[in-house]
Amino acid sequence: MELIKTDGVVLKRTNVGDNDVILTVFTAEYGVLKASARGAKSLKSRLAAGTALFTYGEFVFGTGKSMHYVRSCEPKESFYNLATNIERLAFATYIADLTGYAVKEEKVDQRLFSLLLNTFYLLANSQRELRLVKCVYELKLLQYMGFAPELSGCVRCGDVSEIDFLSPQAGGLLCTSCRRAEDHARPLSEPCLIALRFILYSEDKKAFAFQASRMVTDELEDHMEAFIRSYMDRDFYALTYLNMILGKNDRK
Repeated sequence: MELIKTDGVVLKRTNVGDNDVILTVFTAEYGVLKASARGAKSLKSRLAAGTALFTYGEFVFGTGKSMHYVRSCEPKESFYNLATNIERLAFATYIADLTGYAVKEEKVDQRLFSLLLNTFYLLANSQRELRLVKCVYELKLLQYMGFAPELSGCVRCGDVSEIDFLSPQAGGLLCTSCRRAEDHARPLSEPCLIALRFILYSEDKKAFAFQASRMVTDELEDHMEAFIRSYMDRDFYALTYLNMILGKNDRK
């Protein structure tokens, strides 16, 4: 019987029957794996602590006929604060949902795995603006997927002087002239462009180390959500719920 031993983060838990769950786990060495955890819903189960949502731990998976199963798991970090604050929980749920959809099964990406752990840590413990943490993760995720926007100049003509628009459909910046042929381009302020470039060109951990005004944060968030909708080609209920929690729809 083949066993797989690896670190992983629980992205999703689906209840099955009275005591069992099916987990979606982002692992450091094997990408995203789905695995059954028999009896994990029972508080007496040896799997209960390690299979809780968002838990980071060391997993041992066995290989079954239709999917993997959790043979053992030792938690390393539970990110407890995510479960005790509804706003932090909503952010983490969206990030987990986004990651589970974007990362293909058994595709290895250890840098993204480390970035996810850092993002969960900040969402659970940081006093930073959580919407900025979310935007950093979204842009870095797009970068890992090969969908990073072109931010050096206009994607149509290469102009670097009047780049006042951003378009997911065009793949990045547009100048005032080229924007006329692009219906979906959105206005882009200079402070927001500076923030986008800082995130994209910084090392992963350093990408979180900036502040922005509420106006720039709102703009950055709108641009990132437009890119996510364009490239993921689906609506995330977790994002809709997060925006409701934040009262975002009321601000528009």
